[in-house]
Amino acid sequence: MHSQWSHRIRLSFLAATVMALAACGGGGDSGSSNGGTTPPVTPPSATAAGYTVRAFSFTDANNYRLRYYYSSNVVDSVTGLTSYYDERVGRSAGAPVAANVLYDTALYESATGWQTFSGATVNTQTEGSPYTTTWGGYAYNGTRVDTDVSGQTLSSVVLQTQDLSVNTVSTTPGVNAVGLSGTLPAGAKLRTVTVTSTTTPVQYRVADGTVSGVSTLAGLIAAYPTPASPTAVNTASMARLHSTAGCGMTLCPAEALRVSFGATGVANFYLCDYDTSNFTTTNCTAAGSGNYALGTAIDGVTPIMTFSGLPASTSVQAFTRVFVQRNGVIYYGWKDKLSTATTTRLNKAAFEALAVALGIPAPTIDSAPSAYAGSWSAAYVGGDTGSCASVSIDATGYILGSCTSTGLGGTFIVSGQVSSTGVASFVASGGTSSGAGFSGSFTSTAGSGPWTQPSNSISGTWTAVKH
Repeated sequence: MHSQWSHRIRLSFLAATVMALAACGGGGDSGSSNGGTTPPVTPPSATAAGYTVRAFSFTDANNYRLRYYYSSNVVDSVTGLTSYYDERVGRSAGAPVAANVLYDTALYESATGWQTFSGATVNTQTEGSPYTTTWGGYAYNGTRVDTDVSGQTLSSVVLQTQDLSVNTVSTTPGVNAVGLSGTLPAGAKLRTVTVTSTTTPVQYRVADGTVSGVSTLAGLIAAYPTPASPTAVNTASMARLHSTAGCGMTLCPAEALRVSFGATGVANFYLCDYDTSNFTTTNCTAAGSGNYALGTAIDGVTPIMTFSGLPASTSVQAFTRVFVQRNGVIYYGWKDKLSTATTTRLNKAAFEALAVALGIPAPTIDSAPSAYAGSWSAAYVGGDTGSCASVSIDATGYILGSCTSTGLGGTFIVSGQVSSTGVASFVASGGTSSGAGFSGSFTSTAGSGPWTQPSNSISGTWTAVKH
């Protein structure tokens, strides 16, 4: 995947608009109206811990991804805000999906440094509607309406989450709503959310690569002066206009945006043809001039380069290129444009009914965020040895880690749960370690316990440390 444009690849259920991500569905409240009826509508209010489903992409019981917003719905007495968490789980061919697939690996700017997205990240929102909310480095203004759908058919309610005459994107893609039977229980609600982004952060992804041969923004400017004849070699990438969506043809004319640098902050833009069959960029022509500006990310440290006066054709881009100088290289960064989106989401009671109908487990949540949430590393010894460099525990206590065996060999995923009292149980999936079971306990900083693998008649012990 070419770094010049791959930075916009996201999980399918991030959908096309990041701005819709931020509106929390906590509290177990949700809302929308049912065609042909006039159900009771109530403003959202704080209640018991709960969640709403931001995206549920379903193929079958062994292949799906669920993304939901969990909240204890406790209002902070000092700030007046409630906190919520972006939680994700999934199955692929029956095995748990790794955290680095469920969550984007992008880093976003913050006042305290560059951060990554995870299920332990605290997001905040005001109560009621309209409201304001933050998600990662994003900020939004929004409205939300909760609708009681108890007693309505599961099919009709799921269809409302898929209705693109109301919603920007479906929150239940792949679910065959017409094929569902049964009615929803007491407490089932829909939440219709409309959010408009007011702040978007600068981001970059290490996997997208860096500008070759330069280590500073000054070096970037010097490396790409205004050429007599622009090419893909003597100009720098500003990404493709349609990102990964493509232009609908194999050869996309005037698709790749590029830039060179003139005197006193002048940025010269070019549009080049892009061949999707071999990833080549050719036939670059001038597309006007604007400006570049050198500044600093909101951490107050990281040098960044931003642009203005872009060609009108870039209006189709959902983001604008930002070059980020960090770690001795120049990353292909970006900043999402402001936008508005509407989604309709199932609450906890409604999704639990859908989960039963589809034969999958619904999330397990506690009344308060897990005290063990965060990033961990682990190691195990005994009949097999190995380590788990990356283990995440989200705010609901869900354990998900990627591990490597140095005894039996191979890699595998561990997944399970740690209770509010620190009692843990998780299992290994995939590779030669598949089927191994781990139990034990966690404190706020460490964990330990025994493990067994009946298929190989081996056992041992494990330890974990919080980062």
